[in-house]
Amino acid sequence: MLRKAAATRYVSNVIGTGFTIANLFVITYLLDIYQFALWGVANSLIYIFSTIGQLTYVQYIEKYFPNYSLEKMNYYLYKFLKTIFFLTIFWLLSLYGLQAVGYFEKFNADNMFILFTIISALTFIESSIELSSKYLLALKKTEKYDLNELLIFKFLRLVLFYILLTNGFSVYYLLLTNLILRSLLLIRVLNFESKGIFFILKSIFKSNIKIDNFENLSYTSLAFIIKSFKVTFLNVLFFILTIYADNETIANYSLGILIINNLRPIFSSLSGLLTPIISTNIAKQKNSSALFSLVNYLNKLTIGIITLLTIYITEYQFLIEYFLESFDDNVYKIILISVFASSITSLYTPKFLDILFSNNEKKLLRLVGLNYFFCIGLYYTFEYFYNVNIFYIYILFELTNLFLFSALYKGEKLSNYFSYSFLFIISYLGFYVYSSQLNSLILFLCLGSIIFDGVKFIKIFNKYVKIKNINYET
Repeated sequence: MLRKAAATRYVSNVIGTGFTIANLFVITYLLDIYQFALWGVANSLIYIFSTIGQLTYVQYIEKYFPNYSLEKMNYYLYKFLKTIFFLTIFWLLSLYGLQAVGYFEKFNADNMFILFTIISALTFIESSIELSSKYLLALKKTEKYDLNELLIFKFLRLVLFYILLTNGFSVYYLLLTNLILRSLLLIRVLNFESKGIFFILKSIFKSNIKIDNFENLSYTSLAFIIKSFKVTFLNVLFFILTIYADNETIANYSLGILIINNLRPIFSSLSGLLTPIISTNIAKQKNSSALFSLVNYLNKLTIGIITLLTIYITEYQFLIEYFLESFDDNVYKIILISVFASSITSLYTPKFLDILFSNNEKKLLRLVGLNYFFCIGLYYTFEYFYNVNIFYIYILFELTNLFLFSALYKGEKLSNYFSYSFLFIISYLGFYVYSSQLNSLILFLCLGSIIFDGVKFIKIFNKYVKIKNINYET
């Protein structure tokens, strides 16, 4: 089942990444600098709000749903969706609060009621999609979700955005289109395991949110805060930057933020598929180390290949120069750094989930919270003396998380599947960022190591297949 789900997710993500990147460049080219800055800020606010708006429900679904019956899962899911719907008014009021302090003045935005209504509605839809996708993950039925997201959202979005922008429509219509497409995706997701969307809506409406709404709160509340720290860190940095920066700077960083927010889930997609397996293994006291090693090795190989491609695309500006005419040359380095930064989460996600599901949420909260506030303080310190790139601070935050979770992981020692391609390509990245020059020798080493690691992965996979049915949850 994991093999089928992983294959579907990889294929859909590869194609979807192409659509996503094309969409980003279409927006970048066809929106003016003020509209693009507003687009970046709006999406960043939706990202922050929707993460908070999930309350503690995602954490509850991830840990407990894999061990529940379908009836019990539906009982809680409908209750959760009804609850987060009532938060929509809170997001609307929060946006008016930001307007009252003059946050939106620099973007030359009008029709604020329409803008705020769309952002608030999208916040609810995004929160609902996240809960529903975790529900499908617990059922180990992610294939339909991945295919529907590819077709309903990523492909149609590219087509519709191009039509709208070439005909002079504003960023408001892009946000409205996003709202319609994401709503359609949510309807499809909810209808996968149901008797029809009207039955679902009726069940949600009749749900009693006054009982059984925040069970196991001692765990879920801490896990929720940990996740909020992890996934909102970069967007909080960006929010702080937008208060003081001009629109040109905001537009440059907006592109990097959009890249990370879109690519980070893609890089982490395979690791995310392990969530119900990890939960079940912990409940049954089974070991997941061999599976972690396999996934980690594949993630490193994938990161290496994509990073190498990005180095050459940004160096020779292959296919992208045409779309970035209104940006300065710094945007190419921002693109490169953003692509790499979006990949780091995938390297520690399995270990993080294993630690979290093993009743270590208090220890994780202390460590992640300390890392969070330290890096925020570091940004303020550097920003006072020097205009530091927020993506460097974000990379530091993620690398520190990687170190902390690796040190805290108490499972069996992971197999030492050393990735030469990852080592060479990350070294190449550092060399290029520092010198802005390509080196043919390092390139040769990178390409050779990719081939070597690809052959090695096949051997590792075949070895895993032989032992998985004996000691591991499949």
